[in-house]
Amino acid sequence: MSHQASPSASRFRPLLAAVLLLAVAMPVGAEDKKLDSSLGLIDSSLGLIPADAAFYGSMLRNREQFQAVANSKTWAKITKLPFYQLARIAVQQQFDSEQFAEVRAWMKQDENRDLLAMLTDAVSDDIFCYGGGNWVDFIDLYQQMYSGMRYTGPIEQFFKDPNFKDQKAMQYAQIRGMLRVLARNPKKMKFPDLVFGFKIKDAKKAAAQIDRLEMMAQILPTLVPMFKDRVKRTKVGQDSFLTLNFDGEMIPWDEIDWKDVEEAAGEFDGVRKNLKKLTLTVSLGVRHGYLLFAIGSTAQGLTALGGEGPRLTSRAELKPLMAHLEKRLTGVGYNSKALATVSQMSKEDIDQLTVMAEKALDAAGVAESKRKAIMKDLSGLASEFKKSLSPAGASLSFSYLSERGYEGYTYEYGEFPDRDSSKPLTLLQHVGGNPILATVGRSKNSLEQYQQISKWVKIAFGHAEPLILEKIGEAERKQYEEISKLVFPLLKRFDEINAKMLLPALADGQAGLVLDAKWKSKQWHPQLPQGGKQLPMPELALLVGVSDRDLLEKAMKSYGKLIEDVLVEIKKHAPPDSQPPFTKLPAPEVKEGTSGKIYLWRLPKELQVDARVAVATGLSEKVGVVALSAEHVERLLSGKPLKVEGGPLANTKRPLTGASYFNWPVFVDAFSPWVMFAVEQAPLDLLPAPGNAEKKQGGDANKTQREVIVFHVRTILEALKAIGISTSATYIRDGAMITHSEIVLHDE
Repeated sequence: MSHQASPSASRFRPLLAAVLLLAVAMPVGAEDKKLDSSLGLIDSSLGLIPADAAFYGSMLRNREQFQAVANSKTWAKITKLPFYQLARIAVQQQFDSEQFAEVRAWMKQDENRDLLAMLTDAVSDDIFCYGGGNWVDFIDLYQQMYSGMRYTGPIEQFFKDPNFKDQKAMQYAQIRGMLRVLARNPKKMKFPDLVFGFKIKDAKKAAAQIDRLEMMAQILPTLVPMFKDRVKRTKVGQDSFLTLNFDGEMIPWDEIDWKDVEEAAGEFDGVRKNLKKLTLTVSLGVRHGYLLFAIGSTAQGLTALGGEGPRLTSRAELKPLMAHLEKRLTGVGYNSKALATVSQMSKEDIDQLTVMAEKALDAAGVAESKRKAIMKDLSGLASEFKKSLSPAGASLSFSYLSERGYEGYTYEYGEFPDRDSSKPLTLLQHVGGNPILATVGRSKNSLEQYQQISKWVKIAFGHAEPLILEKIGEAERKQYEEISKLVFPLLKRFDEINAKMLLPALADGQAGLVLDAKWKSKQWHPQLPQGGKQLPMPELALLVGVSDRDLLEKAMKSYGKLIEDVLVEIKKHAPPDSQPPFTKLPAPEVKEGTSGKIYLWRLPKELQVDARVAVATGLSEKVGVVALSAEHVERLLSGKPLKVEGGPLANTKRPLTGASYFNWPVFVDAFSPWVMFAVEQAPLDLLPAPGNAEKKQGGDANKTQREVIVFHVRTILEALKAIGISTSATYIRDGAMITHSEIVLHDE
């Protein structure tokens, strides 16, 4: 199985993107300092995390990033806009109104000012989330319960009631499937440790705020009697934590009627006892310079933070991070190998599916001889599937501030049999220079995988066909045989084209996608009132690496002939009102481009779209293209490499398995004409003018409302260009798939 992007990797990318989109400016002006104590290995939250952690994630240098945005030239331009000033004044006036008098009075109280200062401090430096090693058992138990509810329980009920006559019984079967999992895993029935931490400078102020919360919590039992004696102070090492304790006795398990769920009397007595023993503790306190909010079976799970024993930093998977500790880190993420292992399909899961299939065959009344033959092949399929499973591995991700913007790495450990990192991605030389988006990758074993899938589809059909024929009547059987004589030869031809022509011709393994918007038109469609303005349109293209051009051309012709033969057969046998309008595919226009042949299928004139819009394909000795215009095909075939300066894709000739490129300024330039076109068409003069706010900012009071809004829109669009080019390069090295990414930012 191919690895998917790790949770830790996917976690910091959206965060980074969100910061960039909200900030619209790069953190300029912060000097390149050595790693200070707040982010040092020992003093940071990373230094507290035990080696058996299931997962860990942190957000760092939050205040520094916020201040960089606030002090940037880009943000200054936005704050000078008249409408921004109007909004700021309106918010201030609203806050100064009588409606918020109580809020202002609350904020003036010393203890509340301290609370706000403490909360601001808590989110300024190091925020982290940590999951204890017991999350591995919890995730494993959850997945088993889900499987029991979704599959095992319902399938067992289906064997008893194939027609689903008793819907309640099916619901009980789902519950039974979960409860049986709990019965088999009593030791895994406990809440895992989850901790959120916030680095603070003044532990005494934080402790004082917790004392205030404790005083307010004392009234909880008077409102809800069942919470009596459940709010208390608990020692965690030498530190005191405010805790709220729950247990299974709070739920009336004995009042539930278990008879409909149990198939045997007392079947789930053990589960009920264990449910009653469950405990859940919510804790709040200060430890090791961090305000900690924790959830777990007990508060003692907090002792693992900064306690005795090896730290997460001692693990080999963290070694790449150690080489970047001098950088201005903005985030770190980690998922353990144990967590990844229980999160993916295992050999045991495959064995369970095989057993379920055997039960299904038995319940369906399949003859023993046929059942043995089917199970023999199922065992073979299971064996091959097990061999295809790749061992799971840990994952690490981290990002940091650089002189150019943000940079980061993701390490996914394990085996990657489907990824090819042995050669350069030559398709990067055919993306059109500076597109909006380009993504290219190389995989391997496509033909082998297809042949394996094809083989097992044929085997499965060979077993299913006679079973189906046994169940249908004579008339249906004859109709099936007639259809089979027509369809099966066509499917065989399709299979042969795939296996003997297409996939061998594409053995290079490269594929890519390009998005651009370089073509423009004054009239894309008659119903689009462009007013003579040149407007761009998206250009989408698919790329493939070609190993055998002649064989690929042969495959395309064979597909065309196959489609025509299918249309002929439909015309012969379909009723008159369902027959296709043609049986011959339209011949393409063939052009000899500077770098290869271009095949063009024009759209019907009735659509009235710009004449350049078409289904266009291109083919050279090494590249195949499918696009929306001949000019885009020509541009990509001609070989215009990416225009990048520095960063992960500075050297596109090194071996890679994946690469991505996103040019935000080009994207903004592409959609800006449409935004301005919409602004010009809108009835903007009906909106209120900015008035005094504009005068205070030195604006021209004689400007029309439309001119003011157009000015605002243009300013914001230009500000968006502060986000520059985003690139990433993925390669495999030393048992890890590594993705190096960068987002270049500008502040002008």
